[in-house]
Amino acid sequence: MHNLTIDAKGRLKIPMRHQAQIDKTCAGKMVLSIHPDDTCLLLYPLQDWQVLEDKVSALPSLNIHTKRLKRKLIGHATDCELDNTLRILIPATLREYANIDRKIIMSGQGHNFELWDESAWHKQLANLDALSKKEDIPISITELSL
Repeated sequence: MHNLTIDAKGRLKIPMRHQAQIDKTCAGKMVLSIHPDDTCLLLYPLQDWQVLEDKVSALPSLNIHTKRLKRKLIGHATDCELDNTLRILIPATLREYANIDRKIIMSGQGHNFELWDESAWHKQLANLDALSKKEDIPISITELSL
């Protein structure tokens, strides 16, 4: 997780920890979209995005959940590329969707990153903690070795 700041033009500098890997895996070409269920943004290396987009496109097109997913995730997808100073531009419409103003949390999720407004991130974590206390822990998680 990284605490970052967006500049006045809506640009986000990718943390040094991830710069070399992003350059190696996708030559700085990425895709930014909205999360279909949360008020955050999703940032994917181009090739990982293409795998996801192919999976979503293969879903039954007349299904209401597929339509919703396509319109939110694919319909808001924006190509972005790291500039010379290793920043990406987050379009105003996407910043508005996620209520991102200045302070941002960038959270790695394996094949992608989530970008959150800092206060929304903390509220989301507290909400997840409260919800998880109301349900039993699945066996698959209890058997996971960290």
